[in-house]
Amino acid sequence: MPASLRPGDDIQYLKGVGPHLSQRLRKLGIETIHDLFLFLPRDYEDRRNLRRLAHARDGEKATFFVESVDVSSFYYRGKRHPKIKVTDGSGTAALFCFNRNFLAGTLAPGTRFYLTGPPLVKRGGVSFSQFDYAPDGSGNLRILPVYSLTEGVSQKKLRSLSSAAIGICREMEREDIPRVIAEGYGFARRGDLLAEVHYPVDMESLRRIKETLSYEEFFKYQLVVALNRSRMAHTVKERRPCEDKLKKRFIQDLHFELTGAQARVLRDMEQDLSSPSPMNRLIQGDVGCGKTVVALIGCLRAIETGGQVGFMAPTEILARQHLRTISSYLRPMGLAVDYVSGGVRGADRTRVTERVKKGTTDILIGTHALFSDDIVFKNLSLVVIDEQHRFGVLQRGRLREKGDHPDCMVMSATPIPRTLSMTLYGDLDVSVIDEMPKGRAGVETVIEKQAGLEKVYSAVRAELQKERQAYFVYPVIEDSADSDLKNAVEAHVRLKEVFSGYRVGLMHGRLSDDEKEDVMGRFRDGHYHILVSTTVVEVGIDVPNATVMVIEQAERFGLSNIHQLRGRIGRGAHRSFCYLVPDRSTGRDSFNRLRILRDTDDGFKIAEWDLRLRGPGEVMGRKQSGIPSFLIDNMDINTKLIARAQKDARRYVNGEIGSEEERKRYLDGFTKSDAYKNAVVFYGG
Repeated sequence: MPASLRPGDDIQYLKGVGPHLSQRLRKLGIETIHDLFLFLPRDYEDRRNLRRLAHARDGEKATFFVESVDVSSFYYRGKRHPKIKVTDGSGTAALFCFNRNFLAGTLAPGTRFYLTGPPLVKRGGVSFSQFDYAPDGSGNLRILPVYSLTEGVSQKKLRSLSSAAIGICREMEREDIPRVIAEGYGFARRGDLLAEVHYPVDMESLRRIKETLSYEEFFKYQLVVALNRSRMAHTVKERRPCEDKLKKRFIQDLHFELTGAQARVLRDMEQDLSSPSPMNRLIQGDVGCGKTVVALIGCLRAIETGGQVGFMAPTEILARQHLRTISSYLRPMGLAVDYVSGGVRGADRTRVTERVKKGTTDILIGTHALFSDDIVFKNLSLVVIDEQHRFGVLQRGRLREKGDHPDCMVMSATPIPRTLSMTLYGDLDVSVIDEMPKGRAGVETVIEKQAGLEKVYSAVRAELQKERQAYFVYPVIEDSADSDLKNAVEAHVRLKEVFSGYRVGLMHGRLSDDEKEDVMGRFRDGHYHILVSTTVVEVGIDVPNATVMVIEQAERFGLSNIHQLRGRIGRGAHRSFCYLVPDRSTGRDSFNRLRILRDTDDGFKIAEWDLRLRGPGEVMGRKQSGIPSFLIDNMDINTKLIARAQKDARRYVNGEIGSEEERKRYLDGFTKSDAYKNAVVFYGG
């Protein structure tokens, strides 16, 4: 054991831990003493306001000051346990001490102590079976932390250990935002702030401290983005004149007019493409708003000036969808469109790589395979990335390295609230297409209870009789022993019986890319009348003849997920219908949540609701986005904090805050720190 403990020492050396308990703490992610210091409470127990036993409320946790008046026993499952009668003058209560025989002596008659727990109030009697106690004069009347636990670790033990960790780490905690910014806001020392998060003086003070720590966290993430923006802003890109002949021909050949929103975003993009710095723009818009058409106009400008385009999508289904759409537009114009993915091998792969290297290929569409070493562009001028939230800054950077400062356009059909957009895309200029093309019939969303499932089947049959097609979507692929979720495999069998006479296909994530493409091809070509699937159909599926979607156990999906799913229908001229069928056990709150989808088709409003209800990690998918768990749950507060942190980070990097010497010293240290590495991992996806 080290003579003097330091924050980085193994947790087993902290007094009261040892090898056995340390293994249990590691299950909570606590490896070192500093990890324990940063293991913040999930909730708090306010023991400052005492309640009288006469006013105890059933199941409502509270603290009482009582005196033990009698100790007896009771039997449960053949074992004897202490039963302690207590009073506070207003009433009495019985404490049933399961497997806590030592309390018969500790809380002997005449002992006065603080009792905390949820009372059972029944027929005028009050009892406790789960409770904490603290001796009179123990300083118990304060706000106590409530930590996440694991088997063999109690709240009492974790509170004791966290207090010890605070004593070791508080003074040694390193400040990790620039001093000039911390002093400008009057922030207290980081160690003091973290200590008070564990043991706050009052709830208002706790709120202010959490805001400060959240700001510091946001600042570090925004600093990584600001550094990236600064590097791009100081990069000079040589521009060649462009007469826009391809653009004019493309727009002439379109069978529709661009919407006002498309024209506005196009102006943003063309302004970028005329500037001396490389474009770094996000085009965000709901499913079907026409982002691809705008992106293609940017591609044509790059091609006309002698460049090539790398067009990347996260999945093979989406990449192949882009291949079909883009080829239909550009091959008639005499432009060469190629495709690459992990499944393109051998002679086909060699043929594509040689064409790209020689510059014969104008647009190369693909998946992550575009990162591969054998993909060498002759003159990569523009990078287009779809479904941006599945990629990070570093992945964009890897693709851009294949050219000489190529422009970058990223697209997202997943409506992302401003709060998350600032966090995820702070290094990008953002344009939003918030207008849908004319001629779309739209989607009517209906919430139907399980009891009305036959009605839903009848509505689906009516659409099939009109020679339209349908999707049925389920939460999981197949049954699991510990799951009560409906699954696609069993549903596929059942629906073939329900819709006998119609062909029913099945698609899910465990199929190979070729198998998925085969199933989708059959559905697209009309061979399958119904497609049963998991959320794998969320993006990249374009079947205008599909006019109905049924989502069973809809309460198990996020609002944004459902909105994305229903974007698969309503893509043609026929009115479409999305039926949300929640489970029988769905509570009122979950049922009401689905009504948001019935009442609006604005993806951004839905995403804001989803963010408030489920949090950023669930909305975006924590594995894809790496979104950290910030301290403040209130997203209105976080929006303001992120905006302030983003502004401060940009001003700091641009030299508007602090001295040059101090800034250089801080940034040198920051880029070597764990905070920087964590932020890079976050943004790197």
